[in-house]
Amino acid sequence: MPFCSGLSSFLRVIATAGAVCAAGAALAHPHVLVSAKSDFMLDASGHITGIRHAWTFDEAYSAYAVVGIKAGPDGKIARENLADLAKVNIESLQDFAYFTSLKQGKKTHAFANPAEGFYLDHDGKALTLHFVLPLKASVPAEKTTVLDVTDESFFVSFSFAETDPVRIEGPAKSCRVEMKRPQKALPSTDPTKLTEDFFNGLRPGALEQFSSAARLVCP
Repeated sequence: MPFCSGLSSFLRVIATAGAVCAAGAALAHPHVLVSAKSDFMLDASGHITGIRHAWTFDEAYSAYAVVGIKAGPDGKIARENLADLAKVNIESLQDFAYFTSLKQGKKTHAFANPAEGFYLDHDGKALTLHFVLPLKASVPAEKTTVLDVTDESFFVSFSFAETDPVRIEGPAKSCRVEMKRPQKALPSTDPTKLTEDFFNGLRPGALEQFSSAARLVCP
C-alpha cells in the first residue's frame, strides 16, 4: 500500500492526509502526537515474547477521529463504539511495522501482527490505542535489548510518557529498564510548530538525537 494511502487510513483523516501527501515536503511535519507507554513482555523462562503498547493520541487528532461516533453524557465513548476505528488503525499500522523496532546488538527481531484483544479507550478528550505486538520467535533476555518507537518521516511524533514509560511484564529477575532520553531538545516544545527550514537542515538519521528509546538490561 502506498505511504499516503496507508497513513491516511491510520489517521482516519483521508482528506487532510491526502493534501499533505500532495504537498510533498510537508510530510516532515508531525501531524499527530503520540505519548507511548510500553511493556517488555517476559515469560517464565526469561524470554522476551512481545511488546505491550498503550498509545495516547493528542486531543486534536482524537477529536477529529471520533467525529460521528456517539459519546455518552460524560463525553466518553464506549469501547464497543470504537471497535471499527481500532480495527482500521491496527490493520493500517501493518504497513509501517507498527513504528516499533526491537534490537539486540545489530540484530532486529521481527514482530507478528497483533492478535485479537486490541482496543481503543476514550476518556472524554483523548484516544488510547492498546495492543500487543508478539515476536515471531521469542528471544532470550540475556543482553541489552533496545525498544524504539518512532516514525522516521516524522508525520507522527512519538514520545515515551514521562511517568512509567516502559515497564517489565512478567518475572523481571535481575532485568531492569533504562530510558534513553533525547540527546537534544527540539527547537519548540510543540513539534507541530517546527518550520520546514528545520527539517530541511537535518541529515538522514539526524532525528534520532531528538528521540527516546528504552533499554532492557539483563546481566
